[in-house]
Amino acid sequence: MPFDKNKYKFGMNNGIGATPKKSISISDINIHKMEHNMNTIKKRVPSLFVDDKENKEDDNYYFASIGVTNLRLTTYNEFIHDQAILFFNILSRHHGFEYAVFAGNSVGLLRGGNNLPWGDDYDIIVFEKHAAIFSQVIAPEFEHFGFKTETIIKNNTSGVVCGMKVYGPPIRFNKCSGGSVGTSVFQCDVFFSYFDKNKCLKNCGDWGLYHQKNIPYDAVLPFKKQMFHGMFLPFFNNPKKEVEICYTNIDKCSIFSHHLTKSETIFYNKWENAYLDFEYIIKNSIENTKKAINKKLNSNLNDNITIPSIPSHKTELILNAGNKNTFLGNRSCISSKLRFFSYLSEHNVGSIVADRDASEFICEHAADVKYYFPETKITYIDDGCKPSPVSPIFYIYIDVFIIQSSEK
Repeated sequence: MPFDKNKYKFGMNNGIGATPKKSISISDINIHKMEHNMNTIKKRVPSLFVDDKENKEDDNYYFASIGVTNLRLTTYNEFIHDQAILFFNILSRHHGFEYAVFAGNSVGLLRGGNNLPWGDDYDIIVFEKHAAIFSQVIAPEFEHFGFKTETIIKNNTSGVVCGMKVYGPPIRFNKCSGGSVGTSVFQCDVFFSYFDKNKCLKNCGDWGLYHQKNIPYDAVLPFKKQMFHGMFLPFFNNPKKEVEICYTNIDKCSIFSHHLTKSETIFYNKWENAYLDFEYIIKNSIENTKKAINKKLNSNLNDNITIPSIPSHKTELILNAGNKNTFLGNRSCISSKLRFFSYLSEHNVGSIVADRDASEFICEHAADVKYYFPETKITYIDDGCKPSPVSPIFYIYIDVFIIQSSEK
């Protein structure tokens, strides 16, 4: 199902409920006493942004493949969500295999029934008896669809396998004009687990916060399915108890990650205020992007290209090795993406055909085309040689897939 950002309200982030240090500023002080705009958010939460200069309402853009461009944290976006749907559909095909979503996803479940707003990951529990099936049967299936898997081994002396990490294709991008580079990627941490003699949930290799928290059996089993971000997924029997044990008070909200230093931890008295900020940033970024797309080009994409008058009918754009650099530009540059999308808008492009030599269009731009130009038809022509540069993860954005052998 397509992901509708306006339909879902967002949850909160990594490091939930941590007690703030004295040096940490409160990000929602006087939030209701001031006008709510990008400048006031930047004054209250400067560590959230790569570029926090005031009076720059148009330095945030939004794309379905990467989220908000000027944030120091990741953004849960449409591409990550589409990969999550594929990931859980693959799991659901294996009858008898049991797992449960938990940890930060449980916090999101309790707060609004959706994933964390600037998180890119999921966490699932798999019991020891299903670990071999996951590693030997399900993990190769993920890889067939284009995911990458990594076995996690802790306590290197004994070589205990305690879980796996599953990654989607990473998309790199310039977060702002200053050149800071970010990466958007789907990730799911899979924790191989068991119950100890006291019937408390443990990890096979002492990995994960929950291993230290002694979550009791009856809070975990039986698993119960919940509607979560548009998907019907199994959670613990009592996710509220799980969250209280692991994160204490989630009415307050602390955001910290490897993107921030300890002194830059973002703290809110109320998680609802964090929602309010993030939803405004998303809305503002989408509006900025639409304005940039619809703005007329002041110059040609290339001096060698003559831009015709704007046609009244839908046109077709063919991308290949000869012209892809002209149209797509620098693959991680946001300004190049905006120029390309502006071209699509100005020239009323209703169909884009990309061959294998321009496969980066599919992998880096197709999700965004479908977000801002949902009626545009995308065709991909592959030469049939393996491995294909376009993994099946991206097929959802392709309307017509053609295999055209290069052999004569």
